[in-house]
Amino acid sequence: MKIFLVLHGFPPETQGGTERAVEALARAMIAAGHEVVVVAGSLNQAPTTVVGSEEHDGLKVLRLHRDDLYYESWFKAYSPGVSAAFEALLAEHRPDVVHVHHWIRLSSDLIRLSRAAGCVTAVTLHDYFSVLGDPVRRADRDQVAAPRCPSYVSAAEAAEAFELHRRDFLDELSAAQLCFAPSAAHARGVQEVAPGALPSIEVTPPPLLDALPRRRLGDGPRGRRLVTWGALYEDKGLDCVLDALAQVAADWSLEVLGEAHQDDYRARIEQRASGLAVTWRGAFGSDDLASVEADYALLPSLCHESYGLTMDEALGMGLPVIASDLPVYRERAPAESCAFYPPGDAGALAAVLDDEARLQQLTAPTPPEVVDARAAAARLLELYGSAAAAPAALAAVTDRDRALALFRRAERRLWTALQQDAPPAPPDDFLS
Repeated sequence: MKIFLVLHGFPPETQGGTERAVEALARAMIAAGHEVVVVAGSLNQAPTTVVGSEEHDGLKVLRLHRDDLYYESWFKAYSPGVSAAFEALLAEHRPDVVHVHHWIRLSSDLIRLSRAAGCVTAVTLHDYFSVLGDPVRRADRDQVAAPRCPSYVSAAEAAEAFELHRRDFLDELSAAQLCFAPSAAHARGVQEVAPGALPSIEVTPPPLLDALPRRRLGDGPRGRRLVTWGALYEDKGLDCVLDALAQVAADWSLEVLGEAHQDDYRARIEQRASGLAVTWRGAFGSDDLASVEADYALLPSLCHESYGLTMDEALGMGLPVIASDLPVYRERAPAESCAFYPPGDAGALAAVLDDEARLQQLTAPTPPEVVDARAAAARLLELYGSAAAAPAALAAVTDRDRALALFRRAERRLWTALQQDAPPAPPDDFLS
């Protein structure tokens, strides 16, 4: 089979969990004798929509560069230029299967274009972008509402755009013949907030993790050393951890692996950690994680994780876990090795840290089974082969609907510009 694996970005530009999963699957599928092309979005804008061809350690990558401004905004999920470029790629390469892992930086109609081209179609829902516009879903926000918008987007426009986004992606997901999610908890979560019935979702854990060296915990009472890791931004819950540490005994220490890329947030957490026993380790790799000396892993996310790789990593390290009480963590965490607290509740986390008897009862966990890329790829290939290509049902969202939305957006931006005394004209080659 010839297979397109499609996602928002790919190394060396971006190197997140979705990218790692897709790369692992691509290499396993190639090893099984199939032809795989990775089609990726890009961080780099171009004067006009273009497709670059490159290789990444032997993998063929077609990278789509958008020509508009702020194209990672949720209300710009549809791109006429990317749609046309992707349609041309389908005609040129004629893949048998198109498996979309993300739409950000690309366009919202990739599955429908692929069905029209006669491909078997599949999606993996790695986050909440398709149903909520925002990749993350805060555990404390149950109401479905448009994500935060910039000041030039009015409340009326945001409401219109959000309704169209959700209708558009309901069409897109309904056109997929195969639909996957990394965990049962995430599959339920997406279905809960979707604007209509979604296709049946099969759970396919990501084939990502190497087994970390397992440490032997001492036989005596554990100490009070915490470790947490990952990208540092507000939704990951580090503020809650620092507030909790300020409320408990002074002999607790925290080691933080990861970087905060927003200067204001970095300054805030460093100020909040003043006077606490916090060590900032910065950027890290698997070797750094394996060498950490700690007594408990702390997983403080404020959001519904789609899989929560850190849970597998903590269990693989043999560390008892203190974690936000999220469905995805409950799905895989052994109860005897984990203590939970309500997400974002610093007082509840402090109470857990102060409960010495409860913490000493936590046992060293059994390492999770590492998902083998070859087995994961074999399962997907089997499902691809069993799904016969067929035309998609008539879509509710049409090109006319999208054109109307783009026209109304342009008129609003014109109105905003005309509120200035002398708005500058764009250069002649703007969006040439």
